[in-house]
Formats: sequence, C-alpha cells, structure tokens
Amino acid sequence: MRNTDELLSGLARVRDRELAGRASTAGARTLLASITSAPVSASPGRGEVLAAATGTEGAVIAPARRGQAPALPAATGTETAAAPASRRPWRIRLAAGAAAAGLLTAGVVAGPGLLGGGSAAGYANSAVDIARDGDQYVARIKDPFAEYRMYTEAFRAVGLDIDLRPVPVSPTAVGKILGMVIADHSPPGTGPKVEAGPSGPLVDGVALTMETLPKNCRPGRDAGCVMVLRIPVGFPGDVLVRLGREARPGEEYANFEAATAPGEMLAGVKLRKGRPVDDVLAQVRGRNLTAVFSLVKVDGKTGGLSFEPLPARTVGGDWTVWNAWQVKAGVVRLLVTPERLPENPFFNGSAPPPALS
Repeated sequence: MRNTDELLSGLARVRDRELAGRASTAGARTLLASITSAPVSASPGRGEVLAAATGTEGAVIAPARRGQAPALPAATGTETAAAPASRRPWRIRLAAGAAAAGLLTAGVVAGPGLLGGGSAAGYANSAVDIARDGDQYVARIKDPFAEYRMYTEAFRAVGLDIDLRPVPVSPTAVGKILGMVIADHSPPGTGPKVEAGPSGPLVDGVALTMETLPKNCRPGRDAGCVMVLRIPVGFPGDVLVRLGREARPGEEYANFEAATAPGEMLAGVKLRKGRPVDDVLAQVRGRNLTAVFSLVKVDGKTGGLSFEPLPARTVGGDWTVWNAWQVKAGVVRLLVTPERLPENPFFNGSAPPPALS
C-alpha cells in the first residue's frame, strides 16, 4: 500500500520541486500563514477522513467521519485536542499537503498568478465560483445572501475589489439586482479606457457586465437562479453590486423610488401631472399607510432638486404632491410644493434625486 506522501502527491497542483528558487509572494505567504496557524489536532482515528475548509485564501484541516459532514473549525481555530509529540511533525506535513489538495474542492485554484503574481487563477466556495475566461474573470454567484466574507475572500484571491451588498427592500424587490456602481481608482491619466458597450461598460475593450441566468430570475429566491458577473482581468477599480434582501422590521427601504410601482404600497396612484395632497392622503389612509412629507425645492438655474422634511401640520390639503417614495413598511413620503409648478420636476428629464434619510 502506498504511503501518505504518495497518495497526496497525486492530488497536489503545486509540488515542492516547482517552488524551488521562487521568491515568496503575498498570496503564498497568506496561504502558508493560514496553514501553519491552524491548531494541531489528534491524528485521525480509524474510520475518519480529512476534510479541507477554506479560510482566507487558505485551508485548515479538521477530521470528519465517513458519511458525515466534516466538523469545520472556526476561522480563529477552535480545535483543542493535541497530537502526541511524536506525531506532530507528520501531522503538520499532512496538513500542508492536504491543504493543497483540498483547494481542488473549496478555495484557491493555484496557478501561475498565486506563485508569481500575487493572485490566483480562480476560486470556488459554497457561495461563488470564479474562473478566468480569456481577458475576463467570470464569477457565478450561487448564494447571494451568504456571509460577506465568502465573497471578499473569493474576489480578493483573484485580485479584484468586488462588493456584493444585500440591501433592505420592499417584499416585491427581494432578490432583484438594484444596480451596479463602478469606480476606477487609477491615478489621473493612467487608467484604462472606459466606454459604453451594448450590455455594460467596456474597459480597454473588455466588457464588465452583470446578468442573471436564467434571464430575469431572482437570485436567492428562484431555484437554479445564478448571478453572473464578468470583470476584466486586472481591473484597477472597484465594483459595488446592490441586491435586494428582505427588510427587517422598521428598516428603511433602499428601493425608495418604487412606491407607485405594481405590487408596492401606492401601486396605481398616478402622480405624473401632480395631485392635491388631500387626494393622495385619501389613498394613503385607504391602504392603512402613514404619510410623512418633504418640501421639494427646485434650483432656478440648474433645475437641481433638494428636499426639506416638513411636519405634517404645516402641509396644506391644497398643496401639490409630485412624487411618492416608500420609506419602510407602512410608511410613504410625499414630496410636495405649496404652489403648482409648470411641470413635474421628477419627470422632466432630470436624474432621480437621492434617497432621503
């Protein structure tokens, strides 16, 4: 029967002889630190197998019985069983070998980038799979509501700064992508060329896109729905993707502008031409909602909008409501002026205003 070293050598993607003479990189040092910092536990007994669980760009090892899910230690290390002194060197050696093999199923896919350039060729965990496809990294997000660290460790492993941020929304928007914000942090005059593309921006001719597969499905809600993010390799900026999650009691909605959309609190209420406050309040009360108010101010030179919260007692019934936002469950904000304006400031081609606090 072959010994442990022979069994593991067939699984490892990176062998000792391939690393000879190479300088240490940040990625390699992080991987080594995660391995050597893991507490040493007792050697596995009969009927036990070693399972690898990804940490931050690395792996720690915990024993698990066959047919059962592995008992994974916490990121800080919680194993307390100490190996006999005579077995310690073998145990550490096995952990290092198993860590390299364990990355086949969970964690960094080692490649030239990890060895020499500081980033991996790909990454996979239970929440996201990232693989290089030509000039792009393709991230398939399987569980958009997983722990935040699952995404940060995955994208950082391939050298990208991607923030997938679940935000509180109304019930109809749970699982919907609310938008993507892209920022380039290159020094002036040194960044990539960015231009509009058919499905998203082109960065030096390479597309940066977000979609769902199947199309228009709701990640985290519809079975088999996957978010697919394509990012140019080496993109120097960061990307923020906002995804709707169920709001907790009293939590304000991020999709504030959708109050009159189908399925929302004021669905069907028409405000394009403006309506008297009394008319809209009748709709609010008839739906068992509460209204708060903000005064709309229009800059005479630029047409820009600003807002000032108003006590309800100061708002006249003959004032005009130009728009309505949803604040949180059961509460809407009516945007009003005391006089009637020549046109609705929210429907004259201006960009939508920011959310009110």
